[in-house]
Amino acid sequence: MKDNSQKTQNDIGQLGNVDQIREILFGSQTRELNKRFEKIENDIKRSLEDIKNRLEQNQKDFTLRLDNEVELLSKKIKNLTTQHQEEMTDIRDNELKQEKRIQNSIELLNDELSAKHEQLYKEQLENKNSLQEEMNNLKEELFIMMELKLQELNDLKLSRDDAAEIMMETAMRLKGNQLEKQIISVQNN
Repeated sequence: MKDNSQKTQNDIGQLGNVDQIREILFGSQTRELNKRFEKIENDIKRSLEDIKNRLEQNQKDFTLRLDNEVELLSKKIKNLTTQHQEEMTDIRDNELKQEKRIQNSIELLNDELSAKHEQLYKEQLENKNSLQEEMNNLKEELFIMMELKLQELNDLKLSRDDAAEIMMETAMRLKGNQLEKQIISVQNN
């Protein structure tokens, strides 16, 4: 066992010697490399930190711009919605006003039509009554005239031609000039 422990101590001693030799041969280069590695490591850390900070700042800027754009779009949508609702309300109001105007116009026209109809009906009734009265008067005049002519005939004992002429004259008075024209045209034929 002693041999083993001595051997281990010798190995450790030789290792110490190897380390010293290595230090002598490569010590300055190793220190230089270590300094360079530390510098590179520090540069990488700084670069990573800068990149991380820039990414965070870019993300904050992007989020802020995105929020602003979303808010702006939201306001535009609200404005458009409000404008659309106002326009629809205006259109409905205009439709209601137009409908009321049309309804009023229809009512006025109906009233006017009813008044005209009533007026025409009254005029027609008056005309009918007037014509009826005129016809009754003409009948009375005709009967009176016929009675007079018959009495004259009885008194005079007229010929048939004279009686026909008297009757024609009476008929012409009743019918007017048209009958006279027809008789003249018949006599000429």
